[in-house]
Amino acid sequence: MSNNKEFSSEKSSSVKNVLIIGATGYIGGALCRKFSQTQDFAVLALVRSSSDIEGIKPFCKEIIRSQEVEISSNDVAQAIRNHDITTVINVAWHMPPESTKEAQFAKDRIALEAALHGAKAVSPDIHVITTSGNFSLITANGGQITEIPPPKGYTRPEYLVCLDLLVGVNVLKDGLIEEYISNGGNASIVYPSSVYGSAPTRGSFWDFAIQQFITGKPHQGYQPFPQDFMTAWIHVEDLADCYIAVTRFGSKGGYYLAAPENFSISQVSKMFAQAAQVEFLAPVFENKDKVIFDDSHTKELLQLQWKYKVADEVKGWVERIKELGTYFLE
Repeated sequence: MSNNKEFSSEKSSSVKNVLIIGATGYIGGALCRKFSQTQDFAVLALVRSSSDIEGIKPFCKEIIRSQEVEISSNDVAQAIRNHDITTVINVAWHMPPESTKEAQFAKDRIALEAALHGAKAVSPDIHVITTSGNFSLITANGGQITEIPPPKGYTRPEYLVCLDLLVGVNVLKDGLIEEYISNGGNASIVYPSSVYGSAPTRGSFWDFAIQQFITGKPHQGYQPFPQDFMTAWIHVEDLADCYIAVTRFGSKGGYYLAAPENFSISQVSKMFAQAAQVEFLAPVFENKDKVIFDDSHTKELLQLQWKYKVADEVKGWVERIKELGTYFLE
């Protein structure tokens, strides 16, 4: 257990404690940083016993290591009781990914179920905020995508086959959360769109995928990113604001979509290539399925204003990838 004595003694006693699981990951690190900048929240991180915590140390009131190799519901319950936690946020994702969605789900459900069952063991009032993904909302019918989950048994479009692991695991995890809510649990689901921007811990999935799309070549054993499709994009700082707003709102059974800008993979790749000053002939994207992401309800409900735009941030994004040593464009 690590206690950060330098951490904001200036914050008042009315500050609420938030527990983040997955704090050393890309989104988790950004959440720690953003929560530490608020006046009404302090962040505590629950990490696995082997996790590298250097990147999040400056932002956490306390860093708690799991008692065993994996995080358990007992770890969560103990942290809640010992530190008067009001909200638990799970952004943990097992990395590197397993070869099948069943194997990945078996790994991912460990932290998720620890969060859900640990919170419920202490109090039904503890709010658990979980994380899904915008691809989990896309159906083969296309059209307007909102935070409302599609009906069970819906068909995914063929172009998402390349993301079947990610999508399939999220859908399975969402099922656990729905069951938890239906049994009286206090939980919400945040659906981030494709996330970019600088976090204090590591880079984004899209750092790699966009470069793969531009080169069209295998890199480090990975095949090039597959065909073009429409998605939505959010800067990691804006996404952190969304989690903070959901924490403040605290509505049981809420669904929230964070998807400010609609761009295809090729459209963002073109901006990325221009910022990196590399030649790239972007394909002309036709949005045949008329996919459009609409997060207006989430924005209105949570009183959010998105601050960042891909076009303004892409140069900084490229520079950050170079800093991380994960830049491989020629």
